[in-house]
Amino acid sequence: MANGNAQEQSLKNYYMYNVFGFFNGVGGTVWGSFTYFVGIPIALLLYLGASATQIGMVTAIFWLGFALPQIPSAYYTESPKKKKYILGWCIILSSLTWLILGLYLMVTQASNPQLAIWLFLILFLWACTLTGAFMPGNFTLLFKIIPTARLGHLIGIIFAIQFGGIAIGGGLIAPKLMSIQAPMNFVALFLTTFVISIIISLIMFSIDEPEGEEKQRGSFGAFLGECINVIKRDRNFRRFLVAKWIMTGHAVMVGFILAFAIKDHGFPLEKSSYMISLHALGLFIGGFTITKIADKYGPKYMMMTAQIIALIYTVLALITGGSTVMIYLIFILTGLSQIGDNVGYTNMCLFSEPGPDKSKIVAVTNVGIIPFMIFLPIIMGKLITAGVMGYKEMFIINGVLMVLAILFIWKAVDNPEGYKKLVAQSS
Repeated sequence: MANGNAQEQSLKNYYMYNVFGFFNGVGGTVWGSFTYFVGIPIALLLYLGASATQIGMVTAIFWLGFALPQIPSAYYTESPKKKKYILGWCIILSSLTWLILGLYLMVTQASNPQLAIWLFLILFLWACTLTGAFMPGNFTLLFKIIPTARLGHLIGIIFAIQFGGIAIGGGLIAPKLMSIQAPMNFVALFLTTFVISIIISLIMFSIDEPEGEEKQRGSFGAFLGECINVIKRDRNFRRFLVAKWIMTGHAVMVGFILAFAIKDHGFPLEKSSYMISLHALGLFIGGFTITKIADKYGPKYMMMTAQIIALIYTVLALITGGSTVMIYLIFILTGLSQIGDNVGYTNMCLFSEPGPDKSKIVAVTNVGIIPFMIFLPIIMGKLITAGVMGYKEMFIINGVLMVLAILFIWKAVDNPEGYKKLVAQSS
């Protein structure tokens, strides 16, 4: 199947990808339950005595690593007919972070906390950069193996299954490992992540990926020019990128809610793995429910729904204080908002590119949406550390951003032309 048209093939490869996604969620590098940025990494830094600025850097590094390799990765993954080998090696190289950190903590017992903090942040950037490099080729692979008419819902199910794996890993496996005396609990979590990452890379290699069109690689400068043209040619795509900048309030919130619960309300550190499990539960539920909005009404309304849910959990965080039940509910809602955001921006991106290879527009999107997601968490963390504001004041600022995002998407952003054509063809 030379063109890899998902409309003409069975869903066998899609199901195999979901096996990969599930185990990636249980314990894969960066995206797995033991290392996903809103959970165990924050718990480790709190155990080591990190400042709010350093905690804010976790979210910033997660998104910086996501953005940095996008354009180079898209350039190098555009030519190969099959993307799976690049994807598998990205996972293997990323997983080295957890092998090194696990061995370091085991040998030193975190005897120098500040050194351990900075080593973690540096190696976390390495891990996130490699998983960022994974993305352009990954979206092209998905577009090959998923029928276009069901793209929104089936991508939502992929996210749901992956985060179902996170819910299981974070709710069943991680608590047992976290019950080990620190820092050996983190050693166990990180070394397990390394082993699972190697296994899922082998699953990726085993996917029978359809071959794409062979394309000669031009110069990198010419490729950059094509990336710039992606932005120039589509005013609605540019407005979508601006909308994502304003939507940064949600990204900041999920990076600080656990610290808020532990520092301001005495939530037990050893239960931090439950938070990522509840976040994943929200993603899992949303993947089978609200993601249908993307197919029925388009990515514009999916993104608006995500921001409305984010605004709800932000208000709850402000008015309910440290109630354990409410903190649990808030984390579920963060996941529900995240799946809406993931599917909304993914579909907006994919439907904005008329051609079959999505690497270029995925890279441009992932670089374009990032700037505020890198700097805002660090700035807000620095302000909290300096005593200029507390967590609640930060929540209010993010709530205002969410309201502005809803209004901007409603008034300024439209569904992409690719989606409109699909609707017209199916009616």
